[in-house]
Order: sequence, then structure tokens, then C-alpha cells
Amino acid sequence: MRLLISNGFKHPRLFMRMNKCEACGRVINHSGFCFPCNIKRKKEHSAKASPTFHGKHSCDSCGFSTYYKFTRCPECNTKAKDPLVSHLPDAPTSHDTGLDILPEQPDKFVFPFASVRESQKEMIADVAKIVAESKHLVADAPTGLGKTIAVLFPAVEYAVANGLNVFFLTSRLSQHKAAIETLKLMKNKKFKAIDIVGKKHLCSQDVTDMDTGMFNNYCSAMIKDKRCAYYKNSHSADLAIERGRIMGMLGSTIATTEESIRLAGGRYCTYEVLMDAAKNADVIVGDYFHLFGMHEKFMKRMGKNLSDTIIIVDEAHNLSSRIRNHLSSKISTRSCDLAAKEAQKFAEFEARSIIHEIDHALTALGKKLFGKKEVFIEREDFLEKISVIGNYDELIAKLTTVGQQVLEEKKISHVDKIAEFLQLWKREGIGYTRIISREKIHDKEHIAVQFSCLDPSIISKEIVQGSHSTILMSGTLSPMEMHRDLLGLEPNRTIIKSYSSPFPKENRKNIIVKGVTTKYTERTPANYEKMARLIGGSINAVSGNAAVFFPSYDMRDKLTALVKTNKHTILEKSTMTKKERDEVKEELRKHKAKGAVLYGVMGGSFSEGIDLPGDLLNGVIIVGLPLERPDLSVEALIAYYEQRFQKGRDYGYNFPAMIKVMQASGRCIRNEEDRGVIVFMDERFLWTNYKLIFPRDWAFTITENPEDEIRKFWEGK
Repeated sequence: MRLLISNGFKHPRLFMRMNKCEACGRVINHSGFCFPCNIKRKKEHSAKASPTFHGKHSCDSCGFSTYYKFTRCPECNTKAKDPLVSHLPDAPTSHDTGLDILPEQPDKFVFPFASVRESQKEMIADVAKIVAESKHLVADAPTGLGKTIAVLFPAVEYAVANGLNVFFLTSRLSQHKAAIETLKLMKNKKFKAIDIVGKKHLCSQDVTDMDTGMFNNYCSAMIKDKRCAYYKNSHSADLAIERGRIMGMLGSTIATTEESIRLAGGRYCTYEVLMDAAKNADVIVGDYFHLFGMHEKFMKRMGKNLSDTIIIVDEAHNLSSRIRNHLSSKISTRSCDLAAKEAQKFAEFEARSIIHEIDHALTALGKKLFGKKEVFIEREDFLEKISVIGNYDELIAKLTTVGQQVLEEKKISHVDKIAEFLQLWKREGIGYTRIISREKIHDKEHIAVQFSCLDPSIISKEIVQGSHSTILMSGTLSPMEMHRDLLGLEPNRTIIKSYSSPFPKENRKNIIVKGVTTKYTERTPANYEKMARLIGGSINAVSGNAAVFFPSYDMRDKLTALVKTNKHTILEKSTMTKKERDEVKEELRKHKAKGAVLYGVMGGSFSEGIDLPGDLLNGVIIVGLPLERPDLSVEALIAYYEQRFQKGRDYGYNFPAMIKVMQASGRCIRNEEDRGVIVFMDERFLWTNYKLIFPRDWAFTITENPEDEIRKFWEGK
């Protein structure tokens, strides 16, 4: 029996076989890599003598040697005194893992770009001051400023110097990559960074068709029943040495998600490995819900303290709605019907009986509608009906158990969805609304009960106020006071600032069209004909590709049927995959000479979070305002924000619509060379409460004939 050491953890293990690396002669366990040489073990080894290598990096404590630089020994976790980097031409590469071993790095942080834009320089100085004083920053930073490096550089430099951590949070996988590439440019001897995307995106199982909730339940069931080999391997004592070296390599390279999966996903749960590696990381690039959904569990697992954390939230205009949606749920007599059939199929007759009773309870509650489409109900109204069936918590436990059994064989469980709803309905206090309504599905009427969160600060307030500093940034964060208020940042500790765009103003033409509107009362055939003529004329006047964004798919389909244009037409679908979105970009590229037009919706796949630089998109037409349908949910949101902030209609109705408008308009100008036209086709954009959301340095042409103004812009090119 021999004592093995891996990252500080010791355990005895019997060697059943002795597989040695041909290069250095070191024992390789199982079928992994020789981590000092980064060479995969072969099934059979030749008897020739191992070659002698020079320039290896050896640990002064245990003698462990590698051909890559380390700040802590992957074998014994002792800090290296003076690590050197080998530049030998025959030194092993990272071909097998796909990871790049970084070259010698400086001791001090050096800004990675030769030049700094004025607005970028201003933001760097602001962030440095904010973190030094343990304050918060709400930054409205436009596209092209270089805000990722502007916030990460001073935040990481301060954190490393003062023993703090940086959490860079984003909801987009593309922004994970941007953050990691930025950190690689900043890389020096003093910090380690780990990228952790949503657990589903790291999973080695086939979970493509699951939504986030279903995946979480599926994953929990697999772990609980010990059926996930990847998870078991991630906690196996026999594989501790190999895991430790993988974590050491992840920390020394700042790996992307793809690189992490390539290195760990073949044998281990990549998420578990990254979480373990994050314990020694100074910077964690993560998803919103790593902190704003499970922060206590997440921080405890990594051994981090919230008070020692600088939080950076990218695309922060999305955070409030994401938190609210996370704490909202709905069930109906339709979902009960599906869940009962599911329980029947799995011979869970007690669960089926419970679900039938819940269905009857919903039907009985439907009497409160008294012919109306929807009404508010109280928490106790539903609890009283359910308490007749049995103990509330025991019902949740039973349905959860059955739901997990279903998820062992299927990717979706309707039973589990009902259990989730029951759990959320238990929540007490203000900041929630409960609504019962009628809805028609497949020509059949159903009763639905909805639980909605109105107040995102229920989760976010404790986190941001407990952090060392929190920085919210986005190109569409106006009005900044709204995001400060909704997320619970302390006013006396928060600085709000808008930064100017670095793009030439003459490259952008902003047009507001008066005399037309999509107001509900004005949606007549005559007005639709007029808008269609204006849309068609604007599309034809744009040089090259154009995109037209509507408030809804229904309005889009009605108006585009009347639009006349010879340009190639592309229709956005509500459920497009990444592959389909990439195909649309390719279509735009293919037709850019003669021009194509993309018809989408505000808040859809192409109005936010996608780059169409250069001549891929030369014009954007915004048709109307994407205001929410004024139902009881919106009414409750307005009333709640009015009570709390005296700005109910703005915070709950007007401003969220304008944020979608600004996101869609931002698709046109993506870099300093881009030129383009943005047409706002609704006279309501002239109203003060909407116009104040536009950047202060934007100039507008107001006209009833946008086609002429567009042609003048392109002729002046």
C-alpha cells in the first residue's frame, strides 16, 4: 500500500497495474494523460529507455516536474518559489487536450492594448475608484466602448492585490467566451480564472431537449440514484490524482468551456471538476443564477465569502426579469391532465389520484371568475383546497419523488412541474401576485393558476448589499435608477453613470416617423396599409441588408403580407436553434450585394445578443412599441412599483418596452467602421417618457417620409 498525494488530499490505494509514460517513466493511472508530459498513455509501451529532457519545472517540496509553468504544484499543492518556462522546441504540446500552455507572464498587470479610448479610460478609472471604496456602479456603456476589459482589468487587479474574488456574470454563452478571451489577454502570474456556464451546457449526458428546470430535476435524480458515472468518477478516491492534475491544468490555462469539456468531460462531470477548481480561482466567469439563484450553495461549495466578492453583471438590463421569471410558475387543468396520464403510465396510482384532486381544486377555484377571464386570488384560497387532499408538504414530497422517477426514463416530467408549483405557492409576504384565469388550448377551455414574482430584490438585495462591490453594466441600462431600485442597490453606496459612444456620430442616421402608430385603437386596415408602404419604402431605400422588428409575431405577419419589396425575405421563428440562427446570418451574407430583409420581433432571437457587423446589416426599422398586453399581471406589477417607487407605469410598463427597442436598434452599428440607419416608426417615440430613454447624444430627423431621408444618407456616403 502506498500513500498518494493530490492537491492536499491523501488516500491509500493499491496499484493493480503499473502503466508508465514512455517519455518520463512516471506511472499513469487508468487511461488518462501523463500530466508532466501531457501525453496520453498508450495501451502497450516499448522497452526503450526514456529520453532525457531539460528545462522541466520541478516542485521544491516533492520534486514533481512538468513541462508547463505552475504557481502551485499539481501534486502537493505547494506554492512554487520561482517557476520557469521551458522554450525547448521538443517540449510536449497540448495537442491531446486542446489547451494552450500560456507563455511567461509578467508579475504586474499590464493593460493588454496599445491604445485606450477616452470613454474606456474614464470607465477604467471609475471602476478602480468604485472597488477601492467598496461601492456599486450602474454603468450605461454603449457597444464599442470595450466595457469588458474596462471593468475586468481594474477589478481583477484590485481583487488580486487585496485577497478578493471577482465574479463576472452573464446570461449569454458568447459573452462567456468574450470574458475568457479578455482574461487571457490580462493573464499574469498572480491570478487564476475559471469559466462555469450553466450546468446543463457542461453535461456529458444527452440533455439537449430539456429546459433548465427539467434538467435540474433530471440531474438530481441521476445523482441521487447513483446512476451518473461522470458524477461518481468526479468523487472517486481512485481518480483523485488525475482529477487534481486536471484542475491544476485548468487553473494554469484559463480554459474556455469547450476546452474544459474536452479535458474533463470524457470521464468526469465537468461542472463538478470546475467547481472544485474554482476553490483556488481568483476570477469566476459564471451564469446569473450561480449567484442570483443559488448563491449560498455556490459560495459554500467554493469556499468563498460574499463580502470578499466583486460582482460584475453583464447585460444587466436582463437581470430583473430573469430573477422574476425564476420565481414564477403556472399550472392548469391541462397540465394536470398530462401529469395524471404520466403517473398512470408509470403505475404511480397514488400520485395520479393526488393530481386528479388538484385538478378538481382548480376547477372549483374557477368559480371565482364569475364569467371574467382572470381575477386575483389569495394564497389561502388555493392552500385551503389542497389541504383537503392531504398534508401540503407530504403531497409535494410524493409528487417530487414520482417526478424524479419519471425523469430517470424521460427528459420531461409534468408531475415534477406540479410539485415545483406547489413549492413556490408556499412563499409568503409581499412581492408576489396570484391569478386564476381561463385559457383556451386546442379549442378546449382550461382553468389556470399563476404565481408571479413582482420584486427581483427578494433575491438580489441581500446579495448585492452583502458584496464588496457590485457593478451592473449594459449598453441599454437607461434609466439606470430603475435597475438600481429594482435590484436593491443602496442609493447612498451606488454611483450611476452613462458613457459616451466611441463611434462617429455621422455614421448613424436616426429617424422618427410621425403620423403613424401601432396603438391598439389605431390598428385599422387603412393604417396598416400606410405603415406597410412606409416599411417597404424604407427597406428598399436601405443600401444592402435591413431588419424590421415588430412588437409581436401576429403584427409582423399582418403587416409583412402588405409590404412590397424585391429584397430576399427571411422570417424569424419563435423557436430557432443556434444552427438555424447561424443559417440566417449566412443568408444575410449571401444576399448582402442585392440586399435581404429580416423580419423579426423585439425581444426575439435577432433583436438582442447577436452581432451583425459590417455590411451584414445596414438598416434597422423599429415598428411600434413592444408594450406588454395590459392584463392583471402587468396591472399588479404597475401597482407594486407605484407603491414602492412611485414610478409604477414607467418601471412596470413603459421602460421595459423601450429597453427592447434599444436592444433591437443596437443591431445596426457594431464597430467604428459601420454605417447605418435606424428608423423608429411610431410617433409615440416623440413622447417625453419614451424619448428620455434614448442616449443624450443621439440626434434625430423627424419626418413623415423616411424613404427620402434614408436615400440622402446613403447618397452622402
